[in-house]
Formats: sequence, structure tokens, C-alpha cells
Amino acid sequence: MRIKLKHDKDSVLKILKSNDIERKLKLLDRIDGVDPKESIKILMKMLEDQSWSMRERAARKLVTYGRRVSSRLQRLLNKGYWYTRASACLALGEIGDLRTLEPVIRVFLDDENPTVIKEAGDALVKFARKKPEKFAKKLLVIELQPSELRTVLFTLERNDIELYSEIKELVMDERRDI
Repeated sequence: MRIKLKHDKDSVLKILKSNDIERKLKLLDRIDGVDPKESIKILMKMLEDQSWSMRERAARKLVTYGRRVSSRLQRLLNKGYWYTRASACLALGEIGDLRTLEPVIRVFLDDENPTVIKEAGDALVKFARKKPEKFAKKLLVIELQPSELRTVLFTLERNDIELYSEIKELVMDERRDI
């Protein structure tokens, strides 16, 4: 089955709104042959699904589009249900686009949902692992209070002590207030 959103829009939307996980999974499996713009629209909608496994699979497929979907995912960080924000953090961490570092940090520091905070923290670690030097430089230009910067660094320390040491050394050269 080849999906063309322009032609099958009603049936695709009907599947996305339904509670039928099997049909949604079939749609997800068949999305690879779809025009990228249409595919991204469907996957972004799937990030709002109530099923965690559906959201996670959609997020992982969105990662294949890389920076192209970063700004859309970034918009989800500030709206929607907690599980949509968590899914957006998951995808952004995998993509590693440092242009989205500050919004992910803000979610990490300000969100009230523990799952969102965890996913945002995991995303920060992934950002740092991909490009430690650039991550540290970006941290320095983001306006963070000393306590906020310590919280970010503590997350790195909890997850990867060597990475934490590297980032802290790079940051300490510029910021003595942490």
C-alpha cells in the first residue's frame, strides 16, 4: 500500500484518531515510501498518540529526518500533553541539533512532569556526547544562573562521569561562579 496524504488524508486521519494500535503500527511501517513532507506530518501527529510505544517509534522515525524536523519538535516542547513534550525531547536528543539545546534545557529546568524532565536530561547527555566542545561553548552563551548550570552539569555527572569532567573543565575556564 502506498500512502499519499493528499488522496488518503481522510483515511489516514481516521486511523490516527482511532484507538486501533494495530492499524497505526501498519501505517507507521508503511510510511517509509511516503513523500517526506507527508511522512513528517503523520509522524508529528503520532507524537501526540496515547500509546508510549507508538510515540517512541514515531520519534525514532522522525530522527531520520535530522535537523529538518528540529524546529517542529522544538515547538512541541512548550505545548501539548506531557507525553508529547517527552517524545519531542527523545527525538531532539537523538538528532543532537545544538540549536535546540536551550529549549531542551528550559524544559529540563522548568517542566513539572518527571518523565519530561527525565527525557530532557537524557537529551542533554546525548547532545553532550555527540559534540562535547560545541556543547560546552553553547552552554556558555545560554543565560543560565549558576544553580541552573550546576543542575545541568549534575545530570551529566550522574550519567557519564568522564563526559562531565570534560564539559566541566571547558565551562570552568569561562565561568568561575559554578
